[in-house]
Amino acid sequence: MRNDSRARTRYLCVKKFHGGQLLGLEDPHCFHFTWPGPTVRNKEEFSCDDDDELLSNRITPCIEPLLFCHTKPNVTEIWSNVHDDKKEENTTYVERMEMGYVCVRYTYEYNGAVMNISYFRGKVTEDKTIPVTTGCYVHYTEGYSIEACACKTKDGDSIPCNLTIKNTYSPLIILVTAIISLFVYKIFETS
Repeated sequence: MRNDSRARTRYLCVKKFHGGQLLGLEDPHCFHFTWPGPTVRNKEEFSCDDDDELLSNRITPCIEPLLFCHTKPNVTEIWSNVHDDKKEENTTYVERMEMGYVCVRYTYEYNGAVMNISYFRGKVTEDKTIPVTTGCYVHYTEGYSIEACACKTKDGDSIPCNLTIKNTYSPLIILVTAIISLFVYKIFETS
């Protein structure tokens, strides 16, 4: 997209969905969790329900379960635990991909360092009408970059595609739509 006055504004809407279904390991999957960042090390400090400073400074969606560790999660290792053992208790951080949905990775970075990441199954819409099934969108603001990537996992033997997606396409996006949709989801989730 050209950066001039004739370029049209693009909107990106990200919606997350969570279902309590039993995971069939033969089906395609998405990773499904939030890593709240290197500064949050335990459950007592943070939860998705918190309304404190940790959340107020972040635009990243908070997806439970939370994964606490001091470095970015090794999703290859998480998938290896799920896929190799094929035990139900190892499916905590993955979810079955459903028709009409994509796997999403939502990353919040500052000065090149990842501050937090959310992985989930959801829907991504560009310009409020165009479904996005693959690709990345990056928004830069005040030293931060916010990246939303969408993809579709091919089959149950494949690692979920929201592992790493770096075919970055960087148009101007307005995140207000994404934030509003997350707040609306949060309102309906608590009802």
